[in-house]
Amino acid sequence: MKHRNYKNGFLYGDALIASSILLLLLPVILQVLSMSTTMVERAYEQDAITQEVVAFIEEGKADYDSGQMPQEGINTSRKGGTHLHVMFHRIGTVEMIHSIPIYRYTVQAKKDGKVIYELSTFLGPPMESVHSEL
Repeated sequence: MKHRNYKNGFLYGDALIASSILLLLLPVILQVLSMSTTMVERAYEQDAITQEVVAFIEEGKADYDSGQMPQEGINTSRKGGTHLHVMFHRIGTVEMIHSIPIYRYTVQAKKDGKVIYELSTFLGPPMESVHSEL
């Protein structure tokens, strides 16, 4: 009788090791996927907030350029989406720079009462008065 050397048991051992490694790596892979999804979501939200702040600034500049004072007050998001809980505060102040009064227009994005983004611009004389002087 010949002695046969069966190695079928190694196949089960390989499968057991491979599944054990997979079970150890799967939570790590899922955690990395979750973190990167969260980072992309935050980036999209920050981008949308930045776009709205810039839109409010540009709207205020256009109002000022047409001879009107920019609107002030509290606004909510115009676009909707995930950042509905962000409030936009539009503030106008007059500042003295080298003894010259300059209008400063600021838009703040606030989330839970904390300023998360702020942009301001100085507004000079409206363009109509500049063009009439030329």
